[in-house]
Amino acid sequence: MSSPRVPFLALAVALAGCAGSSRAAHDRALPPPATQSRAGTRDPGAGPAPGSPRKAQARLAPPAREAAARRAVAAAEALVGRREIVASGVRWGDGCAALVRAAFAEAGAPLPAAATDAPALLAVARQRGAVRRSRPAPGDLAFLADRPGGPAEHVGLVASVAPDGTALVLHHTERGVVRIHVNAAQPWKARTDGGKALNDVVLVGGGRVTAGRLLVGWATLL
Repeated sequence: MSSPRVPFLALAVALAGCAGSSRAAHDRALPPPATQSRAGTRDPGAGPAPGSPRKAQARLAPPAREAAARRAVAAAEALVGRREIVASGVRWGDGCAALVRAAFAEAGAPLPAAATDAPALLAVARQRGAVRRSRPAPGDLAFLADRPGGPAEHVGLVASVAPDGTALVLHHTERGVVRIHVNAAQPWKARTDGGKALNDVVLVGGGRVTAGRLLVGWATLL
């Protein structure tokens, strides 16, 4: 079943809301966020609730990884359209790293507590030798730049991968969690209404760029 489409103008601001975010368009907003619980910790950049494990787990065996990936994706999908990241009564903040950290915690594989933004998460992935440009898998992290060839400023979660290699990435923006299509093999090809779901076009630095041109790399941390 195909995912609900996100309006183009919403995709045009898909990379806004993280560190180093770009100019936002204001023509059309995402649907209002669903009612959210504000229970749990209130500190900005919050992590697991007191007493929860904070040590990152080692890479899982394939069956366990696939199960954890499904849980992480389900947790992130449940937040589509929401601005504030709240999961299991814990407020994680409102940055793009908050989305993936919450999703991994819900999957039972919490990320390091100190890795609270995209550059820090990328550093963790590089330390583990987990960064690559090859085909991603559901549950992987997608690191994106603010400009082609730039450093990672954004991070999202791969929800699914099409046969042509196009990844559907869940990413948090200033207007909520959205879905972005990213194809690293054909980074210049934009998605069209009647064509394949290759790259969505996002607004960065005042110009429109295909999402594949902004990919820094994929990383498997489960």
